Amino acid sequence: MAVSEPCVRSEYNWVQDLADTYHRNLIEKTDPIVMQWPLVSRDRLNLFIVFCYAMFVNVIGPKMMKNRKPFDLRWLMVPYNVFLVIVNFYVFIEFAKIRLYSDPKDSCATLNLMNDPNTYRIFFVLRKKDRQLSRLHLVHHSTVPILIWGLLRSEPGGHNTFFPLANAFVHCVMYTYYAISALGDDVTIHLKFKKYVTMTQMTQFVLVLCYIASRPFVGCNLSPMSLGGNLFLAGFFFVLFCNFYWNEYVTNKEQKDQEIKAAMINGKKKLK
Repeated sequence: MAVSEPCVRSEYNWVQDLADTYHRNLIEKTDPIVMQWPLVSRDRLNLFIVFCYAMFVNVIGPKMMKNRKPFDLRWLMVPYNVFLVIVNFYVFIEFAKIRLYSDPKDSCATLNLMNDPNTYRIFFVLRKKDRQLSRLHLVHHSTVPILIWGLLRSEPGGHNTFFPLANAFVHCVMYTYYAISALGDDVTIHLKFKKYVTMTQMTQFVLVLCYIASRPFVGCNLSPMSLGGNLFLAGFFFVLFCNFYWNEYVTNKEQKDQEIKAAMINGKKKLK
């Protein structure tokens, strides 16, 4: 069946509009300050880094570790996580200064530092912790750098500082948990801490959704790309973290309770 000319033209216009929006927001409308940063000015380099990361954690890393014993990286993971706690605390303080001392409506407020550590999953591969290699890790660390790159190029300040401010605080909590976990199985306090780390991450996304959604109603002039990018990022990851929470703390808990109950019943039968 032949496709009508208006349908073809309509589809072409949709693609053309998308290309025009990309060119207008990410090529023409760029902040001259952040364009001096090497990872902001080079779009293909960011895509290449994300591609290499995804290939290593999904293909190269597992094949490399298939017939090897897992590496003992505790000596590296503890100082690594402590370092990230310090870095994220610094990021939190810097973004807090921006929020306190600059006009929240000013989309051109200068950012001092952006941080999105995306290498922790590599430790899971090298230590052969396959259970910890979740889809959440891969999606998060593959999409966030690209989306943050787009927001940095178009509107690198003002309302776009709230998300990294909240995220830096969450990373302080998260990497504190990772540092405690890296001390070994004999440290049991971190097991009670894990659930609340996930809840903190979920709360972060709810706060960001509420904050960004309220900006147009308080006179803040957000571009469609900034509004849509923030809402998509926060909403998408809120759904992923809810799914992780359900699978990790509800479904798994029910399975463990059933296993414990079955073991107790079997134990009583053996005694008889």
